[in-house]
Amino acid sequence: MRLETKKAIVTGAGGGIGRAVAEALAGEGAAVLCADINETRVNKTVTAITKAGGMAKAAVGDMSHEAHAKDLVAAVQSEWGGLTSIVCSHIRDVPYLPVTELPLEEWQGSLDVNLTGIFLLLKNAIPAMATNGGGSITLMASQLAFAPKPGRAWYVAQKGALISLVKALAVDHAKDGIRANTISPGPTADDRFFSQWPSEEEAHANASTLFGRLGDPAEMAAGAVFLASDDASFVTGTDLLIDGGYTAV
Repeated sequence: MRLETKKAIVTGAGGGIGRAVAEALAGEGAAVLCADINETRVNKTVTAITKAGGMAKAAVGDMSHEAHAKDLVAAVQSEWGGLTSIVCSHIRDVPYLPVTELPLEEWQGSLDVNLTGIFLLLKNAIPAMATNGGGSITLMASQLAFAPKPGRAWYVAQKGALISLVKALAVDHAKDGIRANTISPGPTADDRFFSQWPSEEEAHANASTLFGRLGDPAEMAAGAVFLASDDASFVTGTDLLIDGGYTAV
C-alpha cells in the first residue's frame, strides 16, 4: 500500500492505460478521482475499483474547458481533503495524416484537449498541491516522440511538448515540493491500438518491440505507481520510457 496517503486525479480513466493507472493507484491505497469524457466507461472503472475495495469517484467532462479543470480540483479536495497526485492519460485522436492533409480544425481540436487541457488542469491543480506540501505530476507521452510513424505529426508534436513541459514544471515547482515526469509507453494492448488494425492478431504481429508483443496497460500503470510513490522522491523532470525496446531498434 505505497499510496495510502495519496489523493489523485487520473484523466482518461475510462479505458486503456488510464483505466489501468486508476485501478493500480487505488490498489496501492490512493483515493482516485477518475475523469473521462465518456460517462459509461468511466463508471465501469469506478465500479471495478470499488468492488476491489478501493476508493474512487467518477467525473465526466471535456478537458478543453477550464471550468471542468476547476471542477476536478474542487471535487478531489471536497471528497478527500486534498490533492497529491495527477496522472494525465486522456487523448483526443484525429486522423493519421501528414500536416499537408490534416484539416486545421482537427489539429486545433487535438491541441485543445491533449496539450491545452493539461495546461488548464495543472494551472488550477498546482496551487492546491502546493498548499498540501507538494506531490507528483505524471503526463503520458509516447515512444513516438522519439521514433515517429507516418501520419502522426500532430501526435508526435504534442507528446514531445509534454516531455519538455515536465522539465519546465520540475524547475518551476520543485520549491513547492512538486515532482513532474512523463511516461512514454510503447505500443500497448488496448482498444485504441487495436482500432488501428483489422484484427487483434495483426496488431500483436506489428508490435515492433524486442519482446515481439504489445505492452500491457498494467505495465504502464506500474510506472505511474512508482512515480506517484515516495520511492520516486528524487525523480523529477525526466521521462520513463516503457516501450519494450521499440526505440532501441
